[in-house]
Amino acid sequence: MWRRSELTYCSNLHPGEQLADVEENLARYFSRVMARRSLSEMASGLWLSAAAASTLQSPELLKAFRETLQRHGVVLTSLNGFPYGNFHQSKVKEAVYLPDWSDPERLKYTCQLAVILASCLPSSVAEGTISTLPLGYRHPWNEEKQHKSIEQLLRLNAELAVLKELEGKHILVCLEMEPDCVLETTSQLIAFFSALTAANGGYPVHLGVCFDVCHQGVMYEDTYDALRRITEAGITLGKIQISNAFEVDTQSLRDPVSDVHDMLSEFAEARYLHQVKARHPDGQIMAVSDLSEALASMYMAQSELNDTSSWRVHFHIPLSFSSCTHPAIKPLHASLNGVFQYLADYQKVSKPCLEVETYTWDVLPAALQPQDDDALIEGIAGELNWLEQQLADRGLLIHG
Repeated sequence: MWRRSELTYCSNLHPGEQLADVEENLARYFSRVMARRSLSEMASGLWLSAAAASTLQSPELLKAFRETLQRHGVVLTSLNGFPYGNFHQSKVKEAVYLPDWSDPERLKYTCQLAVILASCLPSSVAEGTISTLPLGYRHPWNEEKQHKSIEQLLRLNAELAVLKELEGKHILVCLEMEPDCVLETTSQLIAFFSALTAANGGYPVHLGVCFDVCHQGVMYEDTYDALRRITEAGITLGKIQISNAFEVDTQSLRDPVSDVHDMLSEFAEARYLHQVKARHPDGQIMAVSDLSEALASMYMAQSELNDTSSWRVHFHIPLSFSSCTHPAIKPLHASLNGVFQYLADYQKVSKPCLEVETYTWDVLPAALQPQDDDALIEGIAGELNWLEQQLADRGLLIHG
């Protein structure tokens, strides 16, 4: 079961690559979300870029940062270590996967985050989680990169074992599956952990999984079954990012080509990658690397997309949305419900960190965007309230 104060959101939706930006965001947004929820302290899924993490390797600055966290009521139990650099530049796209896990810079960055988290964990909390990318983007990837990634992840596991001896804190680094990446399906993830375990001579206890609901919903996976398989494979589930995607039922449209283009063009924004998985009536799934590419290809002669029955799009929409800009655009609440059912059924063996991750508020279609800080804070608090209600409905929320 979860306390209200343990439920949090990921701060990667707030711009800011430097440490000063992070601290400003705590005052400008985090503290106000916490107050809006009538809490005196709250867990935080904090995003620290490589630049901010490097700055915090200074003992003096790290001490001052701990004091800043305490002043703002931040209970730091989780970090987002996926985006390495500026996550809010005008165009991120595939660059979000760099450096990948074959690059020593990824290992260095993650080790720095682990040192920060171990230092900032409250004395009453023994474990912290860090989410990271699913090795890298699938294009290009090769056996050499795969081998190097395994080597570096096992080195990370060894480094975190030493850190635990020094600090007494168990840091779990969690691989996060994502469409079109090296690890995009639960089957691939399980196979990879089997290879890691074999190479390590035993399960690498400082490595686990961050399950992003949006990502696996886009993959047309049954989220309950996926989480069950991960748990029964003996893989540690450290974090679930409670996030929402959407689906378009193209068969319900009178003119699929024109209607889909009109409905989704506002979602095809320039900053982030919005992978599309489209399903044919026979169940076969085709992949398109970005929504803008999918929309453009529909006007090509004999485009396979025009024969599909539904599209699922990697675009994090707010949890509480029951509809978007058109009735044919449906939030994937079934994927979220599968996760909540898993949490209820497996509560005796699994208590992952739960973190809302809607980083797309400022790139939503204009009619859906918050117009000022107050509206954004209201939106974030609304998502957390929605999550609370889902847990309460299933007897998973501790009141008080």
